Amino acid sequence: MAGGGQHGLVHRVSCTVVRFYVAKYSASAAEMWARSHGATDSEIETARRCLSDAPAQTAQAQTQRWFNQ
Repeated sequence: MAGGGQHGLVHRVSCTVVRFYVAKYSASAAEMWARSHGATDSEIETARRCLSDAPAQTAQAQTQRWFNQ
């Protein structure tokens, strides 16, 4: 995949996806992955705002609830 395609992939990630991967791996691992796939500093900052604006329930807890139904 070309660099532009990778950049577009990272650019389209929603806050829900950001929270899920941070809960599953860690903020630093998610950031390293994003940067290795072409995320810009601006996109990283946008993702960080997702975490600071996160609802009280974590993505991990929500995922566990979905699978335990």
